[in-house]
Amino acid sequence: MKKIMMQACAKAGDVLEVTFSKNFYVRNQKSFTLYEDGKILRKLLPVSQSESGSSYLYTLFTKGVEYRPGHLYQIKTTENYFIPIDISFLATTEEFERKYRDDGPLGALYGKEGTTFRVFSPFATSCVLKIQRKGEYSFHAYVMDRDDEKGTFEKFVEGDLDSARYFFSVKVFGEIADVVDPYAYGLGHNSLYAYVIDPEKVRRISTNDEMLPPFPGKMSSIIYECDVRDMTSLTDWEGKGTYEAFCREGMKTKGGLPMGIDYLSSLGVSHIQLLPVLDFQTIDDDDPSSGYNWGYDPSFYFAPEGSYTKNPDDPYERIMELRSLVGSLHRRGLRVSFDVVYNHVFSHLYNSLSLLVPQYYFRHNNDGSLSNGSGCGNDLESRHYMCRRLIVDSLLHMVDFYGADAFRFDLMGIVDIETIRQAFQAVEKKKENVMFYGEGWDLWTNLPADEKATQYNSSKMPFCGFFNDRFRDVVKGKTGESELGVRGYLSGDTNYRDGFKHVFLGSSVALAFAPMFNHPGQSLNYVECHDNHTLYDKLKCCCGDESEEDLFRRIKMMTVAILTARGIPFFHAGQEIGLSKGGIGNSFDAGDKVNGFDWKKLDERKDLYHFFQDAIHITKRMEDLIGNQRDELGSLITFENLPYGAIKVNFNLRDFSIFILFNPTKHSFTYSFDDYSQLLFNETGNVEKEDFYIKLAIVNGLSVSIYLSRREGK
Repeated sequence: MKKIMMQACAKAGDVLEVTFSKNFYVRNQKSFTLYEDGKILRKLLPVSQSESGSSYLYTLFTKGVEYRPGHLYQIKTTENYFIPIDISFLATTEEFERKYRDDGPLGALYGKEGTTFRVFSPFATSCVLKIQRKGEYSFHAYVMDRDDEKGTFEKFVEGDLDSARYFFSVKVFGEIADVVDPYAYGLGHNSLYAYVIDPEKVRRISTNDEMLPPFPGKMSSIIYECDVRDMTSLTDWEGKGTYEAFCREGMKTKGGLPMGIDYLSSLGVSHIQLLPVLDFQTIDDDDPSSGYNWGYDPSFYFAPEGSYTKNPDDPYERIMELRSLVGSLHRRGLRVSFDVVYNHVFSHLYNSLSLLVPQYYFRHNNDGSLSNGSGCGNDLESRHYMCRRLIVDSLLHMVDFYGADAFRFDLMGIVDIETIRQAFQAVEKKKENVMFYGEGWDLWTNLPADEKATQYNSSKMPFCGFFNDRFRDVVKGKTGESELGVRGYLSGDTNYRDGFKHVFLGSSVALAFAPMFNHPGQSLNYVECHDNHTLYDKLKCCCGDESEEDLFRRIKMMTVAILTARGIPFFHAGQEIGLSKGGIGNSFDAGDKVNGFDWKKLDERKDLYHFFQDAIHITKRMEDLIGNQRDELGSLITFENLPYGAIKVNFNLRDFSIFILFNPTKHSFTYSFDDYSQLLFNETGNVEKEDFYIKLAIVNGLSVSIYLSRREGK
């Protein structure tokens, strides 16, 4: 039997559209009657009638009707059918956005004597809270009280409700929907229910913030991006792919090298960036191995992802395990950055935000369609007060519950500048030295250009960092599928030498290109991240005629360039040892074999691993030598063009100079220094002999070397 369909939808401009499916017989409608809360408002005559292959459409004018959220509007046919009217267009108006706001806490506010539940749903005519206490089999229903001014519903329920399941049954436009709390701190498997959480239980596990080393500044940071599942998915460990497995200690490769969290702490980086760990949609918590996803398909913004825990139906387990993971990293002196996705949700139709307040949380084009700059079908409307509140509250919760030290914003250019600014101010008050950075791409979202949190507006967000795609493209070459054969400076195209000078200075000076940033501290210098091909796969395409050893030498050069250039160094897991994804660029759902960290390769390429450690060590030594001249460093760096397109970078400091020689060609040549200089580092790593001084250097092909020259008497 085909479903009977009757719909009524109010539009801006005093228009009401009533639709009947053709499989449901209705007489020709000469008139309709408009009702509010069961009372007649007026008669309405259709001004036009049309039909499609499946339905009839009547258009009515409703001039003078003032719809009020929280009231039920219906249109009655001549056969006495009552059709609820969707008035969600109001959510896109300035009047609605200004009126319906609430600064009070939302969600399940736990106390041992009772819990207060609060939810924002201005259109709802009723909201029933349903609770299943721990150990009970049935749900208890509580009618919630509506605040007409703010558009929220609230209910205090006595008793200790720790670990109780709950959901909201809301009636919106005559339809009842069961909705999981978007502010839920705890979720069960596949996010079917929200759970009441006692924050004090969570805080019993320390995040070990006090064990973090002093933070000298964001330009002393080194960010290393990895995925919870990927770090252990290719092991034979019990519970691989989980939070718990990620922080397992004492694990070794067959060659005796550290694995997992021990590997991360051995690298010398400062920040571990975790790909999304907030709840996302497309992985079955009960059978994670049946699918794969990075997590850029968000569902909820306060609870951790359930597929990363061994017991997804225990709401505390995922919370405690993620908090323990952060605590384990902090104990090793590693700060933690959370990758957050506030630009879209997986499905706007079925997301709790849409069910509670249709249309409000999502950005629309002028024709009423959803803005789709994200390419995922919907963009969050971050300018709306309660949407901005959601983002800020979520970030504060990540700091409070999980000890987050930094945030990487996915497709940040879809979010507005004011939201990012307010979020930073709020989070900075809660945690010192917090870092904000993100993808500042200019995407086609329906937001004025001067309001977008893009790299082009970086001057309006001096506190925020941006992924420097110019650095990426100049150093390694273009990233698009059709441009994989295009080389950059360190992959062999020496025409980019002046461009390399520009990006080495943090893309903040007018040299070869116009500046991107006012300060190099806004530049995240990188050549590989989870998106696009790995560096190794890129080099296999653009330098396909070279030996693998030559490719590794190029990887080493790029490692040093990222670490020593002005800005914030950023690396993706496995980049340091040349891991491959088999030539797959966008591997977001390509599975464990493609995305997992290949620990066997670590044993095979341990020289690359040790080189990476040495490169970080020499970078930190350079920082120590530079000391209090760090802030003026930009004006102290000069460049010298060398034969065949190679380059010498000079750090001209008061008491000494540091020279870095990059030779991305296969030509070897000699270089004569003005004075004897100490060789500190070359393509083999740190030079062990402290008294290795030379005046005439042999510059090998595909090499990088670092020298120190002290002023006479220093």
